[in-house]
Amino acid sequence: MGRDTRRSRLVIAALLVLAFTLITLDYRTGDSATGVRGALHSAVGGVENAVTTVTRPVGRTASSLTHPNRYHDRADRLDEENAALRRQIADGAEIDRLAGQLSDLRLLADKGQYTIVPARVIAVGDVTGMDWTVTINAGRRDGLAVDKVVVNASGLVGTVASVTDSTAVIKLLCDPTSRIGARLETTQLLGAVAGGQGPSSLTFTLYDASYQVKKGDRLVTFGSLDYVAGVPIGEVTRVVDVGGLSRTAEVRPFVSVGTLDLVGVVIGGPPADPGDRVLPPRPAPAPAAAQPPAGQPENGQPENGQAQNGQPQTGQAQGGAGVPAAEGAG
Repeated sequence: MGRDTRRSRLVIAALLVLAFTLITLDYRTGDSATGVRGALHSAVGGVENAVTTVTRPVGRTASSLTHPNRYHDRADRLDEENAALRRQIADGAEIDRLAGQLSDLRLLADKGQYTIVPARVIAVGDVTGMDWTVTINAGRRDGLAVDKVVVNASGLVGTVASVTDSTAVIKLLCDPTSRIGARLETTQLLGAVAGGQGPSSLTFTLYDASYQVKKGDRLVTFGSLDYVAGVPIGEVTRVVDVGGLSRTAEVRPFVSVGTLDLVGVVIGGPPADPGDRVLPPRPAPAPAAAQPPAGQPENGQPENGQAQNGQPQTGQAQGGAGVPAAEGAG
């Protein structure tokens, strides 16, 4: 019994040595089985496959123990590549967004024939209701000066309050100390727009009390030595009934100061007043409903008891020859 056990152990040991030898040849050469090695593979292929199945996880475990950082390094590289791809996608989206804003800003400048310097908002002031300002990344070396008008693609943003070589502080239109000359659309009636009512509401005072401001009236800058003309300001949302020699109204500005990013500082005005050309077109009115002919109600039935042929209705059936409708029904 002991001799059989010893012999079995020797056979198993010999087969293991042979299997490991064949596995080594597989890894080193990678060639197909030919010659003596092919014959040995055919003879003991089953044993080799079985031993390989058992020893492969052991070999991988030993490799990971020998090189513990190999898989961690690969995972780190994949994370870095993914992060780089995400940055590229985000950068591409940001470039497309800024390109769209710049295109819209250029369109407004072309309509008004303004010479502008594009700039981005880089800081926001202490917007506590007393100081509505932003800082932009353009300054004196770009041609900016105090009181220059600042716009974006929607209209008037504010004016330059102070300037350095490379930056400028913009006083927003809604600042309590802001006051800019304005006129009503399609007229030459002048007034002034003032801030102080919050970021989404301005106050417009019309100088001519003989004219009634209406809801929906739109305003543009009227132009002066300091301000260029024709820049869209906002739309009247409510008329305030006050006495005196002026009319007052609340105005919703076209520009949302909470989303300011790309702006343009007007450093050169147009050769002539652009009028209302820069204002966006009004939406087309809805088509009016078709009106029924005179004397006929909307339900299509004739009025005054008359039939469609102009003859009065007598309560007779259509083909009753003088028979009342009630009798003809039977």
